Amino acid sequence: MTDSETKSVAADVPAFWGPVSLATPIAAVVVGFLFVAGASKAVGGDTVATAVYSKVSNSYKRQTTKDGRFKPEYYALSNGGRIYGTTSDQTVDRVTYPQVAEIAMRLLTQQNYHYAQNKEQAKLLLVLQWGSTLAPDDTHKQANVAANQVASDNIKSKTADLEDVLASGGASKGQAQGEAKNTLAGFGPSMMSSGYRNEHAALMAAADSMENQMLRTLVDNRVRDELNYRNARVIGYADDLADASDIRRWAGGGERFKDLIIDVEESRYYIVVSAYDFQELLKTKKQKLLWQTRVSVRSPGNSFDDAYLAMLKSAAPYFGQNSGKLVRREESKGTVELGDLKFIGEVKDKQP
Repeated sequence: MTDSETKSVAADVPAFWGPVSLATPIAAVVVGFLFVAGASKAVGGDTVATAVYSKVSNSYKRQTTKDGRFKPEYYALSNGGRIYGTTSDQTVDRVTYPQVAEIAMRLLTQQNYHYAQNKEQAKLLLVLQWGSTLAPDDTHKQANVAANQVASDNIKSKTADLEDVLASGGASKGQAQGEAKNTLAGFGPSMMSSGYRNEHAALMAAADSMENQMLRTLVDNRVRDELNYRNARVIGYADDLADASDIRRWAGGGERFKDLIIDVEESRYYIVVSAYDFQELLKTKKQKLLWQTRVSVRSPGNSFDDAYLAMLKSAAPYFGQNSGKLVRREESKGTVELGDLKFIGEVKDKQP
């Protein structure tokens, strides 16, 4: 991630957050909290297919000790709510911020990221966001396919009608076909078809109808593409899609692009962990994005409250690291001990 990309991504954050802002009171963000033993919670079984993408700014690099381990870094934590333009369902709403925060914190500790005891110690502000992407409405696509077929069949029928009446008037097959082509090209009736203005007008109307339907399809496709692009950014697919959309896509090697688009056009649960320079935020109020890790799973066939643990486990090795590309893997859902969280101060569960 270049410095210019960092600024660009950081500039996008307020738009994604909607009403949620980094202006959350600092005292509320950095307050300490205590873990109290609670009941264990079983989180499903088997595995879930996750997709992880992580990117790091050029201005951020983890320091290591002589034995190659990461030096500890300290962070404050905040609830970013849902990303603007995404949604939730009952399984998302059942999961609270304290639950997501606790699992994230335990996994962050494994990467030697630790919760700061005060704002002076915190170097990073970690923002947690989760929800579900919006899938394109397939009914529009199916309706357009059907309407395009109807319009195409209508043109064929009206073309045949004009050619038949011209042939019955003595025109050769070639002349009749040429007259129909000229009509479709927008030319008025020639002397040859001046006596068949009704058939000529019907073919012109069919051509206009086909053009209007194609324009509607183009508009719907553009809306679909824009939604796909937003979803791709949310779940970390944008770079891989751009890489797959090259000459290989049109030369028999486009299966990867198709696979990615299928994922993007399907509703997916996501979790995004964004790390900002906390001291920079305190001093200048500027949002400097240092690293961001995104993980997602398909929504159909899964529930967020059953999958979020596996999602965070799959993302954890990439906290503060470049994944290089989209990383797909099967992650065990497993079980986890969920303790009750007590907060000193308050960070409310914010939703758009």
